[in-house]
Amino acid sequence: MNRLLPGTYAYVDRPAGPHHVVATQLLFPGESYLDFNTEPGRTYFFSIRPSDRSRAMQGGGMAFGLVGMGVMAAASSGADNKGPVDFVPL
Repeated sequence: MNRLLPGTYAYVDRPAGPHHVVATQLLFPGESYLDFNTEPGRTYFFSIRPSDRSRAMQGGGMAFGLVGMGVMAAASSGADNKGPVDFVPL
């Protein structure tokens, strides 16, 4: 899929069955994953939101620059979702 920017959307027509979606962000130390099964004739919608780890790293970066981002990356390395986004089914 293409790059997804805030306020935009992307779509893809896929056959029924299992699917694996990966989201990455440039210079972000981790990936977000979504595994789901689709059924014929159904449409699935997901909202993509910043993960807790991403928000923590952004906050550390705003407060303390690159050092703050590095510290928050290390502090949040045990998070369930190590990637930049959360996939929220709608």
